[in-house]
Amino acid sequence: LDGVTSKAWTTQDGRVREGKPIDKSLVYKILNNRVYLGEIRHRDQWYAGEHPTIVERKLWDAVQAILAQNSRVRGNNTRARVPFLLKGIVVGIDGRALTPWSTRKKNGRIYRYYLPTRENKEHAGASGLPRLPAGELEAAVLEQMRRVLRAPDMVAGVAERAARLDPSLDEAQVAVAMTRLDAIWDQLFPAEQQRIVRLLIDKVIVSPNDIEVRFRPNGIEVLALELRPEPAPETLEEAVA
Repeated sequence: LDGVTSKAWTTQDGRVREGKPIDKSLVYKILNNRVYLGEIRHRDQWYAGEHPTIVERKLWDAVQAILAQNSRVRGNNTRARVPFLLKGIVVGIDGRALTPWSTRKKNGRIYRYYLPTRENKEHAGASGLPRLPAGELEAAVLEQMRRVLRAPDMVAGVAERAARLDPSLDEAQVAVAMTRLDAIWDQLFPAEQQRIVRLLIDKVIVSPNDIEVRFRPNGIEVLALELRPEPAPETLEEAVA
């Protein structure tokens, strides 16, 4: 689906809506779009519409049951296929990259680590860093990232800077976007998690006693623009697009 987008269309007032990339978020939007049930949305409520039903209720309920029952299991299984979340952005205190490395035991279990590059080129202990379990390092970095997204005092500052990128974005929309990302993080595909990490984080610097996470300028603002709530559709064509 690389490069494939949804349909482009024009609103009643002449605004052109470009097609969106067909990715996981769009697929979930389609699977949860009640317009296909013959309903129409007004603000946050759904009501019976005048257009015909496209998807039968039985099929809709079956899909929703699958999504609800297996969401966390599917997320965990998918994440396991992408070995290293921090590949390319994690370095030691000397500025040298930490290299992803994994080994599979006879029982089939995979152990993942980040290894100091200096260790391979010089000698063991040259970097002053141990072999770092990937899961623990990634969890520590993600906790710092999510802590930033949860911080109430971040919202006003992010909203002010994001408004320079898009004047229509207000503080409430920024707050919703930041909260939304934190809430849905575990349900994202690993590739999308990796993309967001790289959007927000410039570099992770590991020392023997500390982990420093350096965030990208305007990274959160750009992400807030991506995650802002879409306006309610005015027509059926807008709703299904």
